[in-house]
Amino acid sequence: MLRHSFVPSDFRFGLIKPVLKDKNGDITSTDMYRPITLTPVISKLFESVLLQLYGDFLTSDNLQFGI
Repeated sequence: MLRHSFVPSDFRFGLIKPVLKDKNGDITSTDMYRPITLTPVISKLFESVLLQLYGDFLTSDNLQFGI
């Protein structure tokens, strides 16, 4: 996959699920939910291998991650 710069279509699949932000708020309001994406295990495994190999060369912004 790295040599040919090809990502299988199964790796690009994700299921978006809403997660309630605050259980004490109005659960009927769409503003009370945040989306999370559930990705296939094989793509997570591939990501972890890439991170082990190239993690020293990758950077991200602190604002990228949730609290």
